[in-house]
Amino acid sequence: MADYYPDISHHHSVDDWERVADHCPFMITKATQGTSFVDSAMAGIVRQCEKRGVYYWLYAYLNKGDELAQAKFLEKTCRDKIGKYFMGYILDVEAGNTASGVQKAMDYLKTLPHKMMLYTMYSQYDRYKNIIALRPKKCAWWEARYGLNNGRYDAAYPCHSGVDLHQYTSNGTCPGFDERIDLNRITGQGKKEKWFLTPKKKTEDGGKEPPAGESGAGGQPGGTGGASGGGTGAGGTGGTSGSASGGGTGQEGGDSVKYFSTLKNQAVKNIAGFLHNRGFGAGEKNLSKIAAANCQTKEVREALFALARKGRLIKPQGLNKRDVEK
Repeated sequence: MADYYPDISHHHSVDDWERVADHCPFMITKATQGTSFVDSAMAGIVRQCEKRGVYYWLYAYLNKGDELAQAKFLEKTCRDKIGKYFMGYILDVEAGNTASGVQKAMDYLKTLPHKMMLYTMYSQYDRYKNIIALRPKKCAWWEARYGLNNGRYDAAYPCHSGVDLHQYTSNGTCPGFDERIDLNRITGQGKKEKWFLTPKKKTEDGGKEPPAGESGAGGQPGGTGGASGGGTGAGGTGGTSGSASGGGTGQEGGDSVKYFSTLKNQAVKNIAGFLHNRGFGAGEKNLSKIAAANCQTKEVREALFALARKGRLIKPQGLNKRDVEK
């Protein structure tokens, strides 16, 4: 199953959220523009992503001038709407903004407890190359370069070297949408898919994170080296997966039993988030397998009994009678 990485705004409508949740590991949507405009679709998209466990990013289209105030307006507008599946804020830089203005907005986002992205146009690289090179580790570089803009990624029109996320078309198709939309691909040059789905963690020493170029997250940008990461959209080949596949061997059940690794990410609040964080689906099939594998544990049996006491324990068909139970 191919993964898709769309970015949308009020100009686009979701036709089928179930399909979006099945095919899109994360979404990007517009939140604000300037210091007064709030995208009319943003709140509804956030609610649907939270409801369905879809990770999401929110961006501000920066008008030219007073970019710092616009970044602050983005955070103020969104702070009481975001939830546990929110990943971070994005600065959409394409209006001929000054480098100094963008840097001030970047410096503000650095102070927030979230990841961030910087979106730039391929043709404007020279103007922002110093900001790109010195971006913090928690910031991904997102670049737009379309080429033929026919809905497919064309290696003849690569993004710059070091780009993490490449917007390659505004004419893409994606499950759950009945119109053409922007699509992106994870290039494989720097940050992997897992990074876009994992909340920011504090550095161990509590200090500032190093620039991305010093940490191996993106390298020194420049040049035109093609990227070969996961393609998306029509003709794509699926996103790059950086997720772990499970935990170590069991501590209690012998070498034949394997356990998921211990939950360390305190931002994960439910089993769906726990599984998604490890690269697994959280549908009925997987949950049934996990429940069956853990049905003899004290914790699971107590949880089932708690549901029974409240009259909320579902009675499935085909239950064995007590005298034939195996």
